[in-house]
Amino acid sequence: MDIKGKSAMVSGGASGLGAATVRMLAAGGARVMIADVNEQAGKALAQELGEAVSFVKMDVTSEKDVQNAVEEAAKRHGGL
Repeated sequence: MDIKGKSAMVSGGASGLGAATVRMLAAGGARVMIADVNEQAGKALAQELGEAVSFVKMDVTSEKDVQNAVEEAAKRHGGL
């Protein structure tokens, strides 16, 4: 699968399977938005993986947080 230059957002991307997915997408050349409530882990992973990966704090139970995360992904990575 060719994902180079694509954009993605991974909810729960700061740890576990989400972080593994973020790493896989970034290694494949995608721009990735990590969306998670764990701000410390999310920011650390984004910093580790470089400028193609960013973080936004998001609680999936909050419609406002989800809307904000999608808007941030579009602004920082040119869409999803």
